[in-house]
Amino acid sequence: MMGSRVAVMGFAVDTSWTDGCAVISVAGELDMGAESIVRACLEEVFAAPGAAVVLDLSATTFMDARGISILVAARAMAERSRVAFHVVGIRPRLRSTLKVVGLDTVFPDTHPDPYPT
Repeated sequence: MMGSRVAVMGFAVDTSWTDGCAVISVAGELDMGAESIVRACLEEVFAAPGAAVVLDLSATTFMDARGISILVAARAMAERSRVAFHVVGIRPRLRSTLKVVGLDTVFPDTHPDPYPT
């Protein structure tokens, strides 16, 4: 599969495939303005055959409640699809947000390399 890029007013989502692994990279704020775009990308990659889905947040500068709901929805999609799901590149500010809502252990930054093997 080929990669794609969606960019809107300072926000971008890139989707790429490497060895059966879909990598969705989010740049900018993961909030209400990004929600529909990121969810659509997640739905697309979970519908395609693949070994894993990686959500790379290394270029994500902010995450609010909508961003948290995106992570929770992605985890549910992964469970339904029986596909491995990893969140990587979690910056300290985002990690603090996850910790406040008790999701820091649900979404550990398990792979510093955004392309797990």
